[in-house]
Amino acid sequence: MVIQTNGIVLKQIKTGNDRRIIVLFSQKLGKVSVASTTTYHTKSKSSAILQPFNYGKYMLYQSKDIYNMNQGEVIKSFYKIGEDIDKYACSSYILEFTDKILAEHQPDNKIFNLLLDFLNVIESRKKDYLMIVRAYEIKALSYNGIMPQFLECIKCGDKNTKDFSIVEGSLLCESCRDNNTLILSLDHIIIEVMKYIEQHSIKELEKLSLDKMVLKKLNTFMQLYLKHHMEINNMKSVNFLNTCL
Repeated sequence: MVIQTNGIVLKQIKTGNDRRIIVLFSQKLGKVSVASTTTYHTKSKSSAILQPFNYGKYMLYQSKDIYNMNQGEVIKSFYKIGEDIDKYACSSYILEFTDKILAEHQPDNKIFNLLLDFLNVIESRKKDYLMIVRAYEIKALSYNGIMPQFLECIKCGDKNTKDFSIVEGSLLCESCRDNNTLILSLDHIIIEVMKYIEQHSIKELEKLSLDKMVLKKLNTFMQLYLKHHMEINNMKSVNFLNTCL
């Protein structure tokens, strides 16, 4: 049975016989591995459709435990991302991040549309790319039900604390800490920025810019939180991202 689906290429994998396997985030099938008979050296439309960042239409058929690409057509290539090293670093990180958080064969239209919006926004954005990266992460946390909670102390309900427990994923007042480690004192502005991002689409955040110190604090928080709650250690693109920005 042939399945037609739109999809975004997350990763391309080299094989020993000069063929290509891609990790495709498809609307209908979710994240799937797709094999193609197109070789690395073929310069054709079918070759272009296999490149990371490409958004396209794919005709797939299943063979054993892998899908095969029967035909493909590029909808948008996002080629301008590759013309800027910082944009490329940010976008490469987001593709790997998305690959890490997605389960196999489980469609997720919210994350799919979020990724598509991210690629459109960062391609046209002129500066502050990292802010859009953090916005994507925050939206992904929200969609996955693990958004940090900032209303009150998770144990006693004290609303007057700004101390945040990375482990608990929530505010935690001084009297309730016990031996809890990884406590950050969050500025009010960081909490408000994260709430604002959660409530708005990536498209609505297209022109949003943050003060450098605020962004630095947000970066510190997000790196610690994601490391603990989303098991995204050892991502190759993280070092690349840190080198470029």
